[in-house]
Amino acid sequence: MVRRPVEGCLVWMIVFWTAEFFLFGVSAVGGVTPPAPNMPAHWQVVSDFKVPAAQVTTISQKLGADLTSVRNTLYLVNGKRVQINVIVTVNAENAEKLMKTLSPMKVKEALLRKGRTVYEFVGPNEVLPLIKKGRAHLASIK
Repeated sequence: MVRRPVEGCLVWMIVFWTAEFFLFGVSAVGGVTPPAPNMPAHWQVVSDFKVPAAQVTTISQKLGADLTSVRNTLYLVNGKRVQINVIVTVNAENAEKLMKTLSPMKVKEALLRKGRTVYEFVGPNEVLPLIKKGRAHLASIK
């Protein structure tokens, strides 16, 4: 079979577009994960975990919002554990979708949205006063 120059060009365009789509997809899902939230000194980091891109994709599907990254940081505060999930979405619209999905499952103080980022505080009811203070702290940071 003899290839014409146009066919060869078309093949390379398809390869290029496929590669570009793949690279864009990887960068969109595996976006830059922000560092753990900078909390007051008495909030000691126990563990800090950047969620792998494959799991971010699964979480995106479950929550119905397009996410770029997720970080789970566990803090020890006054002898009690409080987790903060930093969830970064692709845009403000998806951050709002995420807030609407999570709001019925959480107390008001457990969620904070700043632009494309949603901070989700997790812990038993006994740490709610700590969550309120932590949320207020994060809300005050520009």
